[in-house]
Amino acid sequence: MKLLLKIGLSFSIFLYLNLVSFSQTTQQTQELATEINRLAKIDQQVQVDTMQAISSGANKEKIDELVKIQADTFKNHIPILKEIIKNHGYPTVSRVGKQASFNFWLMVQHADTDVKFQKLCLKLMKKHLKKKEVGGENYAYLTDRVNKNLGKKQVYGTQFEHNEKGQALFPKNLIDPKNVNKRRAEVGLNTIEEYISEYNEFINKINEKVQKVETQKQN
Repeated sequence: MKLLLKIGLSFSIFLYLNLVSFSQTTQQTQELATEINRLAKIDQQVQVDTMQAISSGANKEKIDELVKIQADTFKNHIPILKEIIKNHGYPTVSRVGKQASFNFWLMVQHADTDVKFQKLCLKLMKKHLKKKEVGGENYAYLTDRVNKNLGKKQVYGTQFEHNEKGQALFPKNLIDPKNVNKRRAEVGLNTIEEYISEYNEFINKINEKVQKVETQKQN
């Protein structure tokens, strides 16, 4: 009887300690996800500010100022992202949730001033790709981003060249262009033709707004 009580007490203590540990881990995970989402909100806001300034017909000085703020924001986030990986590993879906994992990738995508860091994240993402702990589309985008930053050919054709109106052109520096849509489908992307069409539709709407503002100023 005493032995059973000891075993029962030991198990209870073991269970309690594990529950406490799980609770602490869960809290840390939630705090990490919150921090990632907070940073991503800033990341997106500086881009929105720039796009709104362009579409509202702001002068060149104002746009240049916002572009600099955007670039500085992207750069300033990099040390924080590095610290997150150092302390927690790559933020996967099961670790921080789908939204926070996506947001972390988004900020890595913008870390063009540190391609070495982008390459590290790409390597870490690849380890989690088969288990769908990271988005296949995100992996494709970062693959092309890294390759473009290193002067290499793109695999999925996600990084565009643009004409004078800001419209996307079919990527020239692309591996095996004939099979690009097959590779895109494997990671969950639509065809490159659909992608370009959707992007240009968005850009055309912005151009229309800019043109409308300029016309109103002239009148």
